[in-house]
Amino acid sequence: MEETTLQAVKRAMPGHGRARIHEKLISILGIEDQTEVEVSTDAGATLYLTVFADELVDEGTIRISGEDLKKLGIPDGGNVHVKRKIPLEEQVRTAAETAATQIKEGAQDIGTKLSETAEKIQKGAAETAEQLGTKAKELTDKVKEETKPIGEKVSKAAKSSADAIRDKIPIGKLAPEIEKGLSALSQEDAKKIRSLLTGVEGVSAAVPVKFASGRSFGNLTIPPEINLVAIQRGTALLELKPDIVLKEGDIAYCSGPSDMISFVTRMLEG
Repeated sequence: MEETTLQAVKRAMPGHGRARIHEKLISILGIEDQTEVEVSTDAGATLYLTVFADELVDEGTIRISGEDLKKLGIPDGGNVHVKRKIPLEEQVRTAAETAATQIKEGAQDIGTKLSETAEKIQKGAAETAEQLGTKAKELTDKVKEETKPIGEKVSKAAKSSADAIRDKIPIGKLAPEIEKGLSALSQEDAKKIRSLLTGVEGVSAAVPVKFASGRSFGNLTIPPEINLVAIQRGTALLELKPDIVLKEGDIAYCSGPSDMISFVTRMLEG
């Protein structure tokens, strides 16, 4: 099952864009921990929230912020429908497959009509030359009239698919200092970092290493409120191991409360 109805309960701590559900619901919804789900109401309001597994949350509830309750237009304790958010790649693939099927069906219709027309022409060959000429003209006009709507249908289906694909491509970038660092990475690595920093609670930052150069990653005092996503060295991402020794020029990508980001910046950059 990839969809379930839950009771939306207001979280004690603020944090819009995030929600907590019982860990059993993770497998029921067919998702992984800390991934986005679609939360909707019977009235049609919809939000995309990042869910976190929490065994302390009742199995029949989802805990979301008061701000998100207002956006959904429901009171504390109201029912919502929760289901897996379909990835962009899957949406694009489905749209492309649908368009291909419509084009294939349209081509088959044209082939069938042309075959029927050819059969009628063969039968008319036994008639006089004058009758055959008249018949051929009538059938040719009929083919043009019947195939014109099919061609329009195929053209509209292809345009509709192209518009759907274009509408599903995400637009928007992170802060300039983050994008500057990401520009040195491969397209796949940059996409991964953007995904981890987009929609998080707090602020995101790309902190250059200077003051902390020569210290190992395990000796750094990273506040628990900080989500350290990755460390970039040149055009590569380093694996976050305790024994990694930082070098001047490394870039640390992280997110969290602004005051904690400032603390980490002073610790790494100086």
